[in-house]
Amino acid sequence: MEHVGVRELKNSLSRYLKLVKSGKTIRVTERGKTIAKLVPAQDCIPQGIIEMLNKEVATWNGEKPKGMVTLRTVTKEKNISDIVSEDRR
Repeated sequence: MEHVGVRELKNSLSRYLKLVKSGKTIRVTERGKTIAKLVPAQDCIPQGIIEMLNKEVATWNGEKPKGMVTLRTVTKEKNISDIVSEDRR
């Protein structure tokens, strides 16, 4: 595993990103102590999710998950500003 100081990483970011893209892991150091690791993106996805994608149990378009959409029914008893105020609590 290669290591690089913060200043060198900043000055040669493209070079180190190419190494990571090729499959290498880079340790980022600050004053000799490891503060971060740069790893290929596929290594960041939890194994369980990778298995679900491989089995086609789930799909993912690569975007941040949006969560569930909940629909609220509006009644004539409350106006929109009251509903928004309640939602903020």
